[in-house]
Amino acid sequence: MRSSYTTLMQSKYFNPAFNSAIFDGPVRIYFAQFHEALALKIYFMIQQQLTKEVAKAKEVSKVSGANILVMIYPTADSFQLSFENSKNEHPLECERWNDDMVVGLRGPIEDEKLDLLIDTLRLTMENWRPAEPVRASAALEL
Repeated sequence: MRSSYTTLMQSKYFNPAFNSAIFDGPVRIYFAQFHEALALKIYFMIQQQLTKEVAKAKEVSKVSGANILVMIYPTADSFQLSFENSKNEHPLECERWNDDMVVGLRGPIEDEKLDLLIDTLRLTMENWRPAEPVRASAALEL
């Protein structure tokens, strides 16, 4: 989805505390400024551990305009507002939002759970299949 920031702000996934972001191709990390250290750590882990997957995600994004949104919620309560059906014991949730994928963190997660996030992002990128835009010639054939 070629989602704009305005569209994101109106979605259930947005939190007013998100006043900072890191964009790197299709991966967009949204966070409150006081979680900047965690967001940077996640960004660098993605760069170091998911090189092949990020390259594939960039190709998918180039065709579809879709993104992978990593949302670091400031509190468990704010996370729960976006992921109503989430179980309390899960530190993160992953949902499709149109063609985008949203990975929400239940507040700042501990270092020992960062591997779970990286594994989730790896699987998300490997299996990401946004709808391809309809080619003009294909639309005329209909």
